[in-house]
This record gives sequence, structure tokens and C-alpha cells, in this order.
Amino acid sequence: MKKQMLANDAAKLYIDKLMTLENIAKQLKVNERTLRRWKAAENWDVKRSEYLKTHTTFHEDLYKFGRSLLDSIQNDMAKGEKIETSRMHAVTKIMTMLKNVKIYEDKVTSEKHMPEMTKPEGLSPEVIREIEEKILGITYEE
Repeated sequence: MKKQMLANDAAKLYIDKLMTLENIAKQLKVNERTLRRWKAAENWDVKRSEYLKTHTTFHEDLYKFGRSLLDSIQNDMAKGEKIETSRMHAVTKIMTMLKNVKIYEDKVTSEKHMPEMTKPEGLSPEVIREIEEKILGITYEE
């Protein structure tokens, strides 16, 4: 029973949390060879791939929407039809938003997949000093 629970926990860490076998072995105190056997027997790579396919990010969906909107505008232009300014405006807004959305999602994703012990807790002394100097106007003699 305990073995099956460990295998399930290991699979979840590998598939959902995208952890390496080495990190899973350390966290669960299981031999890496055992993890490799479980991984092969239960097709963890296939499950991870399916998991990633079902969890598309917002910037990808936004890109696809913007692309289809732009395609429809180009089709209308080719036919000589009038293009509504709202559609053109929507495309330009999507284009400007894409970069910021991607940066945000990458930041959130990287923080989510950082090992717990390396996640920063609170503000670092450097950040506090920068806030004091740039925002509060406090200067220090060096």
C-alpha cells in the first residue's frame, strides 16, 4: 500500500509539477532506479505530454485568437470588403498585450516550479535598500 502511494505521489510530482526524477528521489527518499521503473511501467512521459497539452497558457490562446482575427481581416481586405475599425483596434491591442502576458506567465510558471527551499521569502535586503533609495529618498553613506 505504501509503495503504491509513493508511486502515485512520484507520478504526480513528475507529471503535474514537472520535477526531475533526481529531485523526486530526494524529496520522497526513493531510489532513482525505482522511479525509472515506475515511470516506464506507467507511461509518465505520455501522461506528462497529455497534461501539458491540456494546460495551454493564456498567451497561447490570445495569440490564436489574434491570429484568427487578423486572418479574417486579411480575407475581408482581399475581397475588397470594408474593415471595421474595432476589429483593427482589437488586433493592435492583442499584439501589445501578448508580450506582457507571456512575461507574466513565464514568471508565474518559473516560481511555481522552483523547489520550495529556493523560493525567495519576502524582500531581499538589496530590494529593501533600492526601495528606500529610489522611492523613499533615503540615502546611505558608504
